Amino acid sequence: MKVNWYHFAFLILMAGFLTRLQAQFADDVYDKYTSVGQLGLAVTNFGVLGNGWNKIDGRIQPSCMYKQKTEILREQVEHFSYAGLWIGGKVNGERRVSTAIVDGVFESGQEGFEFFANSDFEIRSSISSTSLDSMAQYYSPYAVSHQDFIMDFKDYGVSATDNYGIPNHTPLGIDVHLESYAWNFTYADAFVILSYTIHNSSNETIKDIYTGLWMDASVANMNYTNKYEPGGGFSWYDNLDGFDQSADDAGFTRDIAYQYDADGDDGWAESYIGVSFLGGTVPRPYVRSHFSQWVWTNSNNADYPQYSMPL
Repeated sequence: MKVNWYHFAFLILMAGFLTRLQAQFADDVYDKYTSVGQLGLAVTNFGVLGNGWNKIDGRIQPSCMYKQKTEILREQVEHFSYAGLWIGGKVNGERRVSTAIVDGVFESGQEGFEFFANSDFEIRSSISSTSLDSMAQYYSPYAVSHQDFIMDFKDYGVSATDNYGIPNHTPLGIDVHLESYAWNFTYADAFVILSYTIHNSSNETIKDIYTGLWMDASVANMNYTNKYEPGGGFSWYDNLDGFDQSADDAGFTRDIAYQYDADGDDGWAESYIGVSFLGGTVPRPYVRSHFSQWVWTNSNNADYPQYSMPL
């Protein structure tokens, strides 16, 4: 067995229901989001971030909301519906890519939903058990932050070559361990760190590894207009993307992919969302960070007409 470990860390920062029909190795958990800081980020144990603003337990929880701890409606800005991990590489010269989610697909079992829950959803906190804070119930001396989420998922079924019935999916045979970290410090409450460890569980060597975060970014305030009205809620029509490659004081390029609402929706959507690669086990000089954007692919499923966007 060819065993390799790769570690990557991403940062989601602010300047904002999926179901599975097949048998699972662990129960899908989709109702958890970071709650200690101002950034409310939904995290699942099957590779998807965000919740699409679907009601969970009778209410709409944050998908990627900043600020979540405010009574000022103008400050309650959402930043994406869904996001997810993509991993690609070459196996015996064949290109393979496993994706947590892609655009135009909204049902489990379809091509694009290619990771499967492989552990329970663990929560840890560095907040002491002697504190009156509600996070104290999760206190652990092993916690990294005020709120750690810990989980595992994989891109294969029973064996490393089993695609688990997903059309056009050829597994890489990888296991992914994800830990997310959030804090309630005023100087650190506007970002969440995602730390991925990728393990090759197949008998093959994976070469030319690529990993990244796909994101359906849409900076908008649900308090501004109804999300189902044209131009309202999701408000993707006037959002602009960019990639900040300026250098910091140490000479490293920032490489922050970002999006913002061009006109700010009359003051209702004035924050930015940014994503940056922080580093990993591969030395930084050998890592190339790249940003891409493309036109949304419409869903052909009539059950989801609100996700069809004019091109």
